Amino acid sequence: MSYRTSKNTGARMRHRDATYCVTDELSECEQCDTMMCLSAYKPIFHILFIYLLVLGNTNVVAQDLTCCSHTTGTCKSVCGNISLVQLAANLDVRNQSITEVQKYCSQQMVAFWECLNATIKDMSRGDSWAGRICCSIPHSESCRRACATGTPQEDLSRSCRKSDEIAFFSCIHKQQKGEDCCGNARTIECREVCRDIFRSQMTATKHQRQKLKDECEQRSPKVIECVKDLIKVTPVENSLKHLHCCDKSNNIKCREACKDVLSKTSTLQEIYDGLTMGGCGVPLPQEYFWQCFLHRFTDDSNNSMEKSRIERVGMDSAKWHCCQRANSSECSRLCSKTFTKSWDTNSKDFHIKCLSNINEEPLRNCIDEVDEPCELGCDGLSFCTNFNNRPTELFRSCTSQADEAARSEVTMWQNQSNITLRSITLPLKSMEKYANIWKAVACALQIKPCSRHSHANQICRDVCLEILSQCVDWSRISPVYSAESICDSLSPDDPNMSCIKLHEYLYPSAITYQKISGQISSPCKGNPCEHNEICLINKNCIHGINCKPYICQPGCKLGEVSQYMVPDGSYVRIPIPHNPKGCLKICKCNKNRIGECQPLPCIPLTSCLLGSTHQLHGSTFNIDCNTCSCYAGELICSKKQCESSAVGGRNTAYTTLPCNCPPHYVPVCGRNGITYSSACLAKCAGLNDADIELLPCQNPCKQNVCPIGQKCVPKYQTCLSLMHKPCKQYECINGSAICSNLENEPVCDVENQQYNNSCSLSHHNAKLAYRGPCLNKCQRTGQVCGINGKTYSSECAAFADMVSVDYEGRCSAIGLITSFKAKQCSNVNCPKLPNQNCLGITPPGACCPLCGGALRLLYSRKQIDRALYALQNKSTEAVNLRSLLKGLERQIQLAQCTVRGYVTVEADIFLTVQSMERYPSALQLEACIREAEKIASLVNLQSPRIASELSLSSLTLATLVHTDISTSKSQPNIPNIYLVIMMTAVLKISIYVF
Repeated sequence: MSYRTSKNTGARMRHRDATYCVTDELSECEQCDTMMCLSAYKPIFHILFIYLLVLGNTNVVAQDLTCCSHTTGTCKSVCGNISLVQLAANLDVRNQSITEVQKYCSQQMVAFWECLNATIKDMSRGDSWAGRICCSIPHSESCRRACATGTPQEDLSRSCRKSDEIAFFSCIHKQQKGEDCCGNARTIECREVCRDIFRSQMTATKHQRQKLKDECEQRSPKVIECVKDLIKVTPVENSLKHLHCCDKSNNIKCREACKDVLSKTSTLQEIYDGLTMGGCGVPLPQEYFWQCFLHRFTDDSNNSMEKSRIERVGMDSAKWHCCQRANSSECSRLCSKTFTKSWDTNSKDFHIKCLSNINEEPLRNCIDEVDEPCELGCDGLSFCTNFNNRPTELFRSCTSQADEAARSEVTMWQNQSNITLRSITLPLKSMEKYANIWKAVACALQIKPCSRHSHANQICRDVCLEILSQCVDWSRISPVYSAESICDSLSPDDPNMSCIKLHEYLYPSAITYQKISGQISSPCKGNPCEHNEICLINKNCIHGINCKPYICQPGCKLGEVSQYMVPDGSYVRIPIPHNPKGCLKICKCNKNRIGECQPLPCIPLTSCLLGSTHQLHGSTFNIDCNTCSCYAGELICSKKQCESSAVGGRNTAYTTLPCNCPPHYVPVCGRNGITYSSACLAKCAGLNDADIELLPCQNPCKQNVCPIGQKCVPKYQTCLSLMHKPCKQYECINGSAICSNLENEPVCDVENQQYNNSCSLSHHNAKLAYRGPCLNKCQRTGQVCGINGKTYSSECAAFADMVSVDYEGRCSAIGLITSFKAKQCSNVNCPKLPNQNCLGITPPGACCPLCGGALRLLYSRKQIDRALYALQNKSTEAVNLRSLLKGLERQIQLAQCTVRGYVTVEADIFLTVQSMERYPSALQLEACIREAEKIASLVNLQSPRIASELSLSSLTLATLVHTDISTSKSQPNIPNIYLVIMMTAVLKISIYVF
C-alpha cells in the first residue's frame, strides 16, 4: 500500500482493487468522485467531555460507533469515547474530529477508515432531517446508530423496537408533526418560534406560548391550530400533596429540586420538566421515585406500557454472574449495580476501584471471559510473529487489530522513551537493547495469552520485576517508586495464582505440526454472522467444501450493553431487579428477544454441614474415594464404590461398581430414560421398583400412547432429576397440523432422508432414525453399543444422540470401572484406537477405551428441581442431558472436535471431547484435549458462559480424567476376574430378585 498527501485534495491510497481518498476536511470528500473517501476522524477526550456537559441530560452512551471494533489499543480507547449521536447532531464536532483522529489511529487500519467514512456519508445524508435531534434518546445502540445515520425516508422500525423505545418514537413523531405545523408559517419569525417549541424536549414555557401567539395568531392561524395540543397544559390542583414522593429519590439534589418544584409550579408539564432539569433524570417507570409520580399523574392505560429492556434483562446479565467472584463487599455491590441497571452512574467507579485492582483479578478475568473468551490458536500476525504457530495455546485477542495495536504501542514507547503503568511514567533505557523484551510485553498486553486452567492473563510477578529492573532507568525516577511497588499493583504475589511467563514469547514457536490450517479450523472466530445472530459450527461441514462450515442462528444479547449471546430457544438466568438478595428469574430467548420470564425460588448460598465441619458454598473436597462439592447447602458427590481392604489383603468381593453391584448385564429401563445394566444399579441410582421396567428402554410408540387422529414419534431424552415427571419419551403429531408453521427441528429417517421437523416426517409416513440433520461422516447401518450401555440402530444414531460408540453390535456387557485406558470386558471386540499412545480413558461402565479429552461433571439436582418448579414442568427439555451437552458443545471453538456424554452409574456425567475424524492427527487429538481442559476451567471457575444458561447452571465441578496409562502394573482397583465370573454365574440364577 502506498499513498501521497496533498494539502488540497488529501491523500490517495490504492489497496487491492479499491482506491481511497484520505482528506483533512469533510467537504473535500465530495471531490473524490467514485473513490472511497477515508475521512480521518479523531475525538479528543477533553473536547468530548465539554460536549457531554453541554448536552446535559441526554442519554448519550459512548461506544455506539461500531467502527471501533476494527481498532485496538490506544486508538480503540479513544474511539470508544466517540458518540455517534454527537457527531451526527453537531457538524462542528464532526469537522474538528477530522484533523485530530490521525494522531491516534494508523492509516493502515483500512477497515476502520472504510467503516468510519461510510458512517459519515450515511450521517451526512440526513443532516437536514428534523428527527436527528431525537437520536440521543434510544436505549438501544443499534437504534441510536440507525437514527444518527438515517433519513426521513428510512424505516427506523427495523432497528428500533417501538415497545422498547417509546420516548424515542414519541420524539420522532413530535418532530415530524413540527415540520408539518411549522410549514404553515407565512413569516420567518413565526416559523422559528414554532420550530423552537418542537425542538425543545421540555414543555413550551409561558414565554414561548405568548411569543407564538404574538408572531403567528394574525398571519399564520393554521400554525396556532396545529400546535394547540402541544402547548396545552394540565393544571394540578394541589401539587404539595405529592411531597412524599420526593423522599423516594436516592439523589439529594433531586429531593431538594422536587420539593422546590412542587411548591412553585401548578401544571403537570412544568412539574415533569422541573424534576427532569433539577437532577432527577428523565421519567423512568422502573424507578421508585418516578413510579410514585406516574402512578398518580397518569391514567390506567399508560400503566400497561411494556417494561423497558433494561428492566427485563439488565445492562449485562452475563457479567452480573461474575459479581460473586469479587473479593470485597464494595466491589460485589458496585458490580451488581453496574450490570443490573446503573451502568452510567457506577461503571467508572467499578473500573477504578475494582477492575484496576490486582486483588480483584478473579473478578476481572471472569468479566473478560464474557467479551473475550480464551480461545485456542494464534496465527497470521505480522508484528507479534512469536505468537504465531501456537494452535494448542489459549489467547483472548489474537487478531490483526491487536497485532496492529502492539505495533503502535512499541512505536509510541520508542518515540517517547517511556512507558506509563498505573499512571506512573517510567523512563526507559535503550529501546534498541531491550527491543525484543518490550515487543513481547506489548504483544502480551494486546494478544492476551491465557493460562490453561485459570484463564488468567496477567504477567507473572517475577517476570514483571525482571523487566522493570533491567529496562527502566530508575535514576530518573523518584525513590518513592520501585520495581517491587509497581509490580505489586500489576502482578499477583500469590505463588498458587496462575500467570503468564513471557520467556516463551521471546522466540518463535517450536511447534512442528505440519499444515496446521488444514488440520484444525475455527469457522466462528471473529463472528461472521450478523449482529443479532450467533455463530454455530456446522458439524456436517467441518471442511467447508460445497457448504458453509458455520450456521448463523438468531440469538439474544443478555443485556443492553452485553455482547454475550445465546441462540434462539435457550433459557437463561437473569437477575431480578431491585432485589438485594440477588434472586434470579428464568427467561427464554425467542426471536431476538428475552421474555417469558418466571422467578426462580430464591435460596441463600449457605455452607454444607459435613459431620462437625462446614464446607463453604462453591468448595470442593473428597469424602473417601468420592469427589464432592457444596452448592447452596446441597452436598453433591459422585457415587463410587470405595474399596475397603480385607484383613488378609485386598477385598476380593469388590466389584468396582456402585453399591458393589455384581457386574452382570441384565438391562432395565429407568423412568428417567436411562438404560441401566442391572436393576441393582438402577436402585443404587435412587430409583424405586415403580420407576424401573425390567427390560431395556424400548420404542415408546409401540404402546400406541397418542389419542386418535395423532401419530406417535419417539423423542428420547435423559432426565437429570427424578422430579422430572413425566420424563416423556415421545411426541404426538396431529394429522391435520400444518408442518410448515412449526419450528424447524430437523430429523432424519431410516432412508437417510431429512425432514424439517417430526411433523413433516410423520405426514410422509417415514420412520425416524434419529433427531437432528442427517449425518454424513458415520456408518448409517449396523447396530452399535454406546458407551452409555444403550444399543443404537447405527453409528450415526449414536452420534446424533451425542454418545460415543463403545463397540459394534448389541450391548452385551458392563465394563468394570477403572481409571486407566484399558479394555474392561472379555466378551466384546473393541475397535482399534487411532493412536495407541493417545490420551483417553475407558468410560465408567463401558468396555472399550477411547481417545480424547475426558471429564467427570458433578451437577446439582436441586438446581434442576428449582428450574422445573419455576417452569411448572413445562419446557422440561431445557434441563435435560441433551440441552446440557448442546450448551457445552457451543463452548467448543474447533470444528474438528465434538462433545459427547452420558449419565454414569456413579451419579455424575461423563463428558468426552473427541475428534470427528475417524483417523485424527496428533494435532487434532491434542487440540480436543485442550478444548476439554477449557470446558473444565469454565465449569470450575463458574464462568458466566456456564452460570447464565439454564441448561449449564447446575454444573458445579469438572474433573479431568483422561490419561495415557493403558493399564496398571499393580491394578489396585481391578477385582479378581475369576471371582467375578463365578459371582456372575451364581447371580444369574437369581437375577429376578432385583
